[in-house]
Amino acid sequence: MTDIRRAAACAAAAIGIGLAGAVVTAPPAFAAGSGHYINFSNEGGFVVNSCYKWQGSQTADSCDSGKKIHDTWRVEIPDDATGVELNVNALAQVGGGNLSPQITDLKRDYCYTLYGTTFTAKIVEKSC
Repeated sequence: MTDIRRAAACAAAAIGIGLAGAVVTAPPAFAAGSGHYINFSNEGGFVVNSCYKWQGSQTADSCDSGKKIHDTWRVEIPDDATGVELNVNALAQVGGGNLSPQITDLKRDYCYTLYGTTFTAKIVEKSC
């Protein structure tokens, strides 16, 4: 019985070592983060979608959808990004609109608060 346990333990260890080696040698699925973020806080009376199209980056484009009042969220800026096309939209049955800020310097953090109602929605940059 002891030999069976020892053999099972050795097999498990070999599998673990093999998997660890595979993880170490696997190519990155996306670029490393820069440590800089685009942060949002929804204080408006509407639902928000925000989408990020990274230029010059291996990181996949992404969206944060259905952010309700009092929701906060952020996205990390990829280290290899040379630009970002940012789309921030207030959603509504009637009305809504694009509130997208212009981001030109990807080597710093950005913090935004969304205010108003569906028809008076606005975005304001604040200090992080």
